[in-house]
Amino acid sequence: MQKAFDSLKAGQRLVIAPGRYVVGHSLAVTVPQVVISGYGATLAATNPADQTIVMSGAGSTLVGVTLAGTGTTRLTTPASTKVEVTGAGVQVLRVTIDGGASGGIFVFGGSGVAIVGNTVRATLADGIHTTYGSTNVLVQNNTVTGSGDDLIAVVSYVGDGRVNSNVLIDHNAVSGNAWGRGISVVGGQAVTISNNTVDGVQKAAGILVAQEDSWKTYGVSNVVIAGNVVTNIQNSNVNNGLQPTQQAAIELDTWTGAVADVAVTGNRVSGSGYAGFRAYGNVCSFSVTGNTFSSIAGSPVSLLSSGCAASQIVVDANRLGDGSVLARPSGSSATGAFTVTGADASLMPQVRTGVM
Repeated sequence: MQKAFDSLKAGQRLVIAPGRYVVGHSLAVTVPQVVISGYGATLAATNPADQTIVMSGAGSTLVGVTLAGTGTTRLTTPASTKVEVTGAGVQVLRVTIDGGASGGIFVFGGSGVAIVGNTVRATLADGIHTTYGSTNVLVQNNTVTGSGDDLIAVVSYVGDGRVNSNVLIDHNAVSGNAWGRGISVVGGQAVTISNNTVDGVQKAAGILVAQEDSWKTYGVSNVVIAGNVVTNIQNSNVNNGLQPTQQAAIELDTWTGAVADVAVTGNRVSGSGYAGFRAYGNVCSFSVTGNTFSSIAGSPVSLLSSGCAASQIVVDANRLGDGSVLARPSGSSATGAFTVTGADASLMPQVRTGVM
């Protein structure tokens, strides 16, 4: 199979015939502008530490194939993921990933990347993970279930010296992880999280925007969280043996770094075991407007920010499930003087629907 990949010329398409293929090591797509298509084909990995498909060829596409992962112990290497995207203009479309020792789809420094229409389930680490200064990344219409950590994550590590930017996470359905967050941005800038459904996150936030010292990450700025449906977050009736983080359904928080310029608007949050929304730590210049909160065990909106003027915290026009207007918390105001734009959609890649 690797010889077949290497023999392609730019612009060619390789079709993997339907069937089951046992794959003992990682594969690499290095030729630019090629399409690897595998509808009806399953690539079954046998080596947990060496099972990825590296998409490094500029403008290359992986479409339709099913990747059966292997591994019972979580690993942290790129080679233990199922798809590693390192090239520019790469697209991963309608791929099914079932299991794996670490992440499902791992965007590692890619640019102009489209991760669209995929199904990722039961990976031992994040389902879809974007890191290492990736830019102009579209994560759309994916279904991610039962991952061992975050279902979809954007993480920028200080040690890498690179910050992810311009990421659009839109119209995904994520659910059912026993540990980790639903959708997270832990270090990054110009990110939009829109129109997603997040359900059944058992022990952490449904949507998290944060800076974390424990993982040595950068802070976050310019994030839009809009139009999402976030349900059943850290419900008390879920006992999987792990301790809850007590984060809110939608959470902004920091350690020693900063989170700034975040707009949380038009989301529907229900069934949270703790707060509906919480800002905790060095979190300033954010707004919480037009959201609906119902069946919240804690405060619908909890403001534990430090060192912020009231003009830097805008809370307005939020409602409870019965339609009543939520009173504005102390320390906040109805208007502010900051601007939040999120991701620039005009810079996102055009999805190659013709190969789907």
